[in-house]
Amino acid sequence: MVGDMSRLWAEASPWGAILGTTILLCCGCGEAAKGDPSAAGPSSTDAETGPDLSVALFDPDHLIEVEIDLDPEDWDTVRQEGRDLLDALTGCSLDYAYTYVHATVTVDGESYDDVAVRKKGFLGSLSTARPSLKVNFGKFVDGRRHADMKRLTLNNNRQDLSNLRQCLAYGLFSKAGSVASRCNFAHVVVNGEDLGIYSNVESVKKPMLRRHFDDDSGNLYEGQGADFIDTLVDRMELKTNEFENDRSDLDAVVAALQVDDARLFEELGKVIDLDAFMTFWAMEVMVGHWDSYTGGQNNYLTYHDPTSDRFFFIPWGTDGAFTGVDDIGSQPHDVSVLATGAIANRLYRHAEGRAMYFERLKLLSDEVWNEDELLAEVDRIEALTDPPTAAVQDTRDFILQQGAALRSELGAIENAKDWIDGPGAEGVPTCRADARTPFSGTFSTTWGSDAPESGGNTANLSLDGQPWQPDPLLALAGLSETDPHRAEIVLLNPLANGRFRLLLLALPKVYFNVGQHPMHGMETQLLLIELGEEPTVDFELIGFGGGGTITLDAASMEPGGRVEGSFEGSFVQFSPN
Repeated sequence: MVGDMSRLWAEASPWGAILGTTILLCCGCGEAAKGDPSAAGPSSTDAETGPDLSVALFDPDHLIEVEIDLDPEDWDTVRQEGRDLLDALTGCSLDYAYTYVHATVTVDGESYDDVAVRKKGFLGSLSTARPSLKVNFGKFVDGRRHADMKRLTLNNNRQDLSNLRQCLAYGLFSKAGSVASRCNFAHVVVNGEDLGIYSNVESVKKPMLRRHFDDDSGNLYEGQGADFIDTLVDRMELKTNEFENDRSDLDAVVAALQVDDARLFEELGKVIDLDAFMTFWAMEVMVGHWDSYTGGQNNYLTYHDPTSDRFFFIPWGTDGAFTGVDDIGSQPHDVSVLATGAIANRLYRHAEGRAMYFERLKLLSDEVWNEDELLAEVDRIEALTDPPTAAVQDTRDFILQQGAALRSELGAIENAKDWIDGPGAEGVPTCRADARTPFSGTFSTTWGSDAPESGGNTANLSLDGQPWQPDPLLALAGLSETDPHRAEIVLLNPLANGRFRLLLLALPKVYFNVGQHPMHGMETQLLLIELGEEPTVDFELIGFGGGGTITLDAASMEPGGRVEGSFEGSFVQFSPN
């Protein structure tokens, strides 16, 4: 049972989509792009600047060695910062500023003092044990670079145990001709502690823009639950030219989307590069990047190129790609289409736009999606980074299934489903602090047993405003099958209808010891779900717990050893039960 719950946790946890719903309740880049976007990087020489040292930094076969040394108190500050899960879910804490601290950073044997380091992440990747990190060589020492790069973006792969999805996705976007980050891997050690393998993803800043555009002075925006509609356009975060704060370029796109069908292509083509957008859209669908602009108005950047006076889209946050998990809070749809983002939605509803989209998807499926090459890349990354076998196999399975599904659907485009829903337009939510209700409980079981134990288990929380104190309540504990670094305590409540209600307490294995452990993001927290006969496909997410603690009074990880303790905090109901 622990194994089944582990897989459910891993497979049924599309945090970006959940948070998006809850908080908001030719194939090239067009004439403005320069160079060959399918190449691994820019030209190795430049007449003005000389060799581009960043090419070697992003060598796909090079595992970068990163050592970070800093004051232990500063490291505690970095590790423990992050949005409160329940504040974010209730719309009470969307903005958050991380603290830069001073550190000595060594990259492949080259050391730098006084380097700025901070945590990164919205919610899904938050971790106190292995935080994602931003490293800035030039923040405290003006003009300093490592391998021509001012920054390193080190993602902890918490939502991508295979280590595969991000680099695979960015690589395919680049192969298709889209503007996309370079990506490889880093082995990270902090104060002598081995934190393991991180994805090293090229930061989308001006140096990256200069590789693709003749002019890097335009507005760059990041979209998290943001779109080109009146209620969501203000959520576009301006990443360049912040002091000028001229956002009229966004307003022009909003206006273009409001014209009638007869003028849509003319007006939209004036403000976005439609050719590049078709490629971007098709690639988000092809790689199964559901937590994306076209899938959920999330995880993307868009650049207003001054040369062409048009917007280009840039993929981001692709750790959910190559899964196809997008069925919480979204409508049933074909594998071959996502159309939640306002631009994609309007074009898909337009006969000519839909035809152009499928033509581009068919072309890219033929020219970019190569299962043999993808599987070979999976093998290469697996050998380089040694991820869990089960997670790697899931990605292999997706590649084969996605290829077959795309070929089948593209062979019968006349049967393509309409996209029923329009773009989500909830806007910025009002803080609902009263949505949080207290919960508490106890557990008593043994480690690694396949038979749940009864006795000593309680759970007290409110569902639909009514107290829920289930009886009987069975307990078991063990490591996650999909993530060997995570420990889980499962409380099962059999229901009269043959289903189960399940409380899952999760915390990193390194914290599985006697003592009190604060809940942090989605790393250490509680999840309540209802399960049917096939748990991985028949389930309903009921809600999250956070803002509290898990206390272990007994924490043996020996087979049959005692696991006892309690939990308390606040609960937010996500869906009706």
